[in-house]
Amino acid sequence: MRQTFSSARTAALAVIALFVLFLVALEGAAAAKPTVKPTSLQKRTPGLVESLAMDGSRIAYDVAGNYSSRTRCNEVYVWNVPRNVTRRVSGRQTCGADNSSTGAGVRELALAGGRVAWIVNQGGNSESGDHLYVSSVAGPHERVLASAFRTGSVDGILTGNWLGGLVGSQSFLGVDHWATDTNGAVSRARLQSVGARLGDLAEGTGTMLAKSTDGRLVAVLRDDGSIGLYSTRGVLLRTVMPGHGATEIAVRGDYLAVLTTADTLEVYNSHSGRRLKTWRVAHGARSLDVSSGLATYAAPLPNGGYARVVHVRRLKSGRDRVLATTPPELVGVRLEPAGLAYAFNRIAPGRPGAVVFVPMNRIVRALRAR
Repeated sequence: MRQTFSSARTAALAVIALFVLFLVALEGAAAAKPTVKPTSLQKRTPGLVESLAMDGSRIAYDVAGNYSSRTRCNEVYVWNVPRNVTRRVSGRQTCGADNSSTGAGVRELALAGGRVAWIVNQGGNSESGDHLYVSSVAGPHERVLASAFRTGSVDGILTGNWLGGLVGSQSFLGVDHWATDTNGAVSRARLQSVGARLGDLAEGTGTMLAKSTDGRLVAVLRDDGSIGLYSTRGVLLRTVMPGHGATEIAVRGDYLAVLTTADTLEVYNSHSGRRLKTWRVAHGARSLDVSSGLATYAAPLPNGGYARVVHVRRLKSGRDRVLATTPPELVGVRLEPAGLAYAFNRIAPGRPGAVVFVPMNRIVRALRAR
């Protein structure tokens, strides 16, 4: 009887030992092949973020200059997310972008592959001017490609030339160049490509203003509420008239997305112009972008105030998820196949802003969650 009990105990101890060894081996295997969880990356900025752009896995952003902060110069940066390398691409001329009394500073920013472009607006009470700068990302050196000036009253009519509608994607950069007469009416307008110099693509007031491009199509939001879809060679492919007044538009591949005054997101086929879906969106939605069958936009909290909420929506199913809620104020949101970028500023003296990147696999996971 004693021998039987001893044998059973020995066998039990052997089983326990084998189980412990199994757990150790399993833990070692898990350590050898760790599960990588997708996480967002955040880059704090030395000053307030004024503009945001994205192309591929690069993010461009402008930081305002302020004599009372650590950054006295207005500076444009490009962040290569996979390499986590940030380069300043602006120089001495952009440094003073925020120093005029009525100017908007770096009003527009666009990124296209290895090129970055921005428009600086400066002015006084009776004049205003736009300056288009370009730079390479790999070898940063800003240069002025074009300028436009007008005179009159900044609170009334300005007569002269304007630059705006700056868009970029892949290898294409585009901009609008127009003139106004003494009545403030547009007298001529051109959609132009941005290369070593500006090249005319299309003429007429129907080319104003470019709002989005995917490198093959350019979406223009016109004064009459219609949307013109042009090729990057300047050919008008089709015209789309939204069901309600359009506030923002974005084009990518098969989709044209439109935010409207009726608090809706209208989704169109970019090739036929046929409306596919209409979805309700949060009141005050703005900063629209589309990619990979998704749309993203910024919106205030339900009680209003500053834009603080980053939404992501599937274009086909309409499923909407809040990806992030930021400190006030959310500056902008951009979406690419690599992921999503957004920037925000804290409304507090001396406190910096931040630029955040969220990888696409985290976005997909958020949309699948219940």
